[in-house]
Amino acid sequence: MALITDSSIKAFDTKAIHRGDLIRACYHTWTEPRNGVVAQVSPERIVVLYLPGLGNVSNYYPIAAKEVADGLWTIRWSTDLETTEKEGEDE
Repeated sequence: MALITDSSIKAFDTKAIHRGDLIRACYHTWTEPRNGVVAQVSPERIVVLYLPGLGNVSNYYPIAAKEVADGLWTIRWSTDLETTEKEGEDE
């Protein structure tokens, strides 16, 4: 049995997206994208806070790096509202 394994793991670049960034994301089964604010970023997952339209209720959705790599998400985000980054296919 080998002591060293060779693996490739899909992970988010935590220097590209930050907590507090504005984000617009759409999962492949959703009918429309959801706008929100990035609440947490780790190499494996992004957590987004969003308002679902029910009064003063807030909710969140996680975005897994593997799912983005598999093409299940379309994501647009901005740190400064002047430049917008994009990952995935058009909505």
